[in-house]
Amino acid sequence: MLAPHADRPHAVPPQVFMPWKENWCFTGIDPVHRTAMVWHISLRPNDGEGIFTCKFDGPDLRIRHVGRHPIGHGVDTLTPLSDGNVRFEVIEPHQEFSLTFEGDDVTVECAVTARFDSFDFADGNLAPGSSPIGDLGRHVFPFNHYEQALSFTATISRPGHDDLQLSGWGNRDHSWGWRDDFGFRSHQWICANFEDSYVQGSTMLDTTYPDRKFGGFVSTSDGNDPVTTIDISASYWDEPANEPLPELDRDVSYTFQTVSGRELDLTAHLGERFRILYLNARHPDRSQVYQDAQVFCPFTLHSTGQRGIGLLELGKHLRGNGIADRVGRR
Repeated sequence: MLAPHADRPHAVPPQVFMPWKENWCFTGIDPVHRTAMVWHISLRPNDGEGIFTCKFDGPDLRIRHVGRHPIGHGVDTLTPLSDGNVRFEVIEPHQEFSLTFEGDDVTVECAVTARFDSFDFADGNLAPGSSPIGDLGRHVFPFNHYEQALSFTATISRPGHDDLQLSGWGNRDHSWGWRDDFGFRSHQWICANFEDSYVQGSTMLDTTYPDRKFGGFVSTSDGNDPVTTIDISASYWDEPANEPLPELDRDVSYTFQTVSGRELDLTAHLGERFRILYLNARHPDRSQVYQDAQVFCPFTLHSTGQRGIGLLELGKHLRGNGIADRVGRR
């Protein structure tokens, strides 16, 4: 039986305004060399292109490559994924990956290995109430998304330099579906590697749900324990609204609750950060920016006293005429 309101206009599902994307992102930090890396592959068949990003930042190293490569709609047939500079291959699903970059004066070979099992956010926490896109919008990510802790090794070759050998821990994600980066209002992704665990917490505000959503997981050799809530009251960058992210040089602490009943207290030591890398999104009309800061820093897990390393990724939506020309590079 139709409800009385069925005869009135309906809210338009956000998918109508969203392009389809499929993204892979690999990040890592070598704390000895204080060097961070971000690899990002984004297939955008609606736009007819893939965007291939390789960024490294260290005391004596700076690589910034963002390549746009034509693709068709048959993205499932693209193997390997490459723009001619960045190349990504899945060696063994959920276990082993290869990333390479060849530039005019630098070559990077990076091998990535899983530390723990992948976690599918579809198996995680559902926010209460409803979303115009159904249960998918009640997940912290309103699209298909999974994540995994990893270890990596990388060799950087440059003329006139000895090869630089890097190694460390990091994380990767893989997402696909209808999405609109300018529908995000803010996010925090806490990604912390420790000797025997990986602690991940995610919180989002976006246009697919009326309130803040929480999710994440704790990985150990015994499996994944989903996160239900995160106390983010100590974070300090969302206000004032529509103002760029601040310096991000003060530590911030979180408390996680998990499905199994665990409570974890965690501090991200932004004051001791190694590097910050950015993956900002700019609207074509230059009136919107989604500012995305990836802060590589030490972490402390207070329940065990362990020190670890990882990434605190922060995002904030900014809007205003020409703001894309005032925030970050042109």
